[in-house]
Amino acid sequence: MSIPPGTKPRALASNQRRSMPKRIRGPRVAGLFCLLLTPGFCQDNPPRAVHRRADAISQGSLAHYRQGETYLLQNNFQSAANEFREALNGDHQPPWTEVWSHIQLARIFDSTGQQERAVNEYRLAQRTGDDTFGAQQEANDYLQRAAQGRYVPPAPHPLLSDISEPIQKIDPEYTEEARLAQLEGTVVLGAEIDESGLAQDLHVVQSVGLGLDEKAIEAVKRWSFQPGIPADPRAKTVTQIQVDFRLPSKQTLWHLIGVQFHAPPGVSRPVFESAPYPIGAGIGPEAMEEGRVVVAIGRLATAQLTFDVDEQGVPVNFRTPDASEPVWGSEATALVRQWRFTPGNSNGIAVAVPCTVELIWGERELSTSTLLEWRASMEVPNAPLK
Repeated sequence: MSIPPGTKPRALASNQRRSMPKRIRGPRVAGLFCLLLTPGFCQDNPPRAVHRRADAISQGSLAHYRQGETYLLQNNFQSAANEFREALNGDHQPPWTEVWSHIQLARIFDSTGQQERAVNEYRLAQRTGDDTFGAQQEANDYLQRAAQGRYVPPAPHPLLSDISEPIQKIDPEYTEEARLAQLEGTVVLGAEIDESGLAQDLHVVQSVGLGLDEKAIEAVKRWSFQPGIPADPRAKTVTQIQVDFRLPSKQTLWHLIGVQFHAPPGVSRPVFESAPYPIGAGIGPEAMEEGRVVVAIGRLATAQLTFDVDEQGVPVNFRTPDASEPVWGSEATALVRQWRFTPGNSNGIAVAVPCTVELIWGERELSTSTLLEWRASMEVPNAPLK
């Protein structure tokens, strides 16, 4: 089973940010922020509004849905079912989490020989009327087979062995453009491990951009893993491999963690020429209060921007499909306005090319778990696992 590519992003309202991962760092992060900003800016206790926001975030349906998918990949059906039930009890944001939580529960029941309960979940999925990612077709097909007394045994879920950590590895190379842009992140690759412990069928599950995905694949091809043997001979031994790209001695709290250009066929993409970052906090007065809130609850601010790199290599026409708060879209826009590019090119003529970037604000150094969690919270959900 592979994880399909994501769908197009859309904006999230403030009451939809409940899917953010729960990371509470408290005094260490808050202390760093207080040193960077004016004295007296931080208080010992966060205001009541902070507690309300933290409580709301913890109930997100998307976070529970994604955790359920993770348990499915591990064949932990009971924990997966619990997470999908929590998703149904959550905020139903995005709305498709309701129909697909019912379908995933139905698949679990079907896999464990509980066909009557599977039928009930598929009927509940039907009642939602939500056909996102073909949900209604799957429910209808199953219920038709059930009405005829025909049950098709589900394909086994891929089994994950403890093989994601290599026993021998080489560090991946940075591309010059990624280093100039200060792009950092974790490329996630899907792979099968063969009998000799080598990764095969490598494909990108989570991209970073600017050539780092390709560098990650080049490196992993030379890594060695402990061969895994699936318990079910019908299932493949699959895994996900994380390849980290980090820049030492960061002097800014801003982090570029994803870049994607959308060049039309026959058009070369723009190339970074300069990407200045402010030293220290690097935010304006309008973001001070929100910055205090972000730090007080031990979280990070996020913003996803789309813009056009025009014929002069200047970013223009900014839009904010997603931001943890509107002010962070404005702050990220102010940052990216200073960047410059070699423009896209078609037959020797400079043309405008759209671009999407993902940015995080709040800490000097980001761990792998932090990057993966917050990258997931910024992305509009992938199509459900099938």
